[in-house]
Amino acid sequence: MSTNRVSAILNDADKTAVLEALAQVKEKMPFLINLTGKERHRSRKMGAKSVEYVNLNLQGSQSFASLIPPNVDIDEFSKDVTLVNQLMSVRIEVEALLEGIDDTMLAAGSEAMQCADLVYSYLKTGAKTNAGVKGITADIAKRFVRRVKTTEALKA
Repeated sequence: MSTNRVSAILNDADKTAVLEALAQVKEKMPFLINLTGKERHRSRKMGAKSVEYVNLNLQGSQSFASLIPPNVDIDEFSKDVTLVNQLMSVRIEVEALLEGIDDTMLAAGSEAMQCADLVYSYLKTGAKTNAGVKGITADIAKRFVRRVKTTEALKA
């Protein structure tokens, strides 16, 4: 078996504390919204290259406000730009945390699957001589059963 990279337990108290801390983070940002896929698709995106463009336009709108028609709310524009800039630093930290969670889950899951494969091979061997093991190996084998496509399903 390969090297075990993850050997940890997240006890219930720590898990609860983490979830409570995340709830507090959400409480500090009650303005967060969730867009639908359609809304996300339709939205004009502000990527890394657009930050300077937006910031310069804000500066221009503030410096030359007389050129901007009254239907353009420069104060709201300024709030949006400020919020994006503030959330960017938060996002970087959250993204790094999520990457660590994802990588740890991937590694621990991979290790668990490798060990499960090894255990299954031993149980299958043991089932040949120990009738008591046949039940659990049959249950485990259900994971590997493939559904056969019928010709009627293929025609649909």
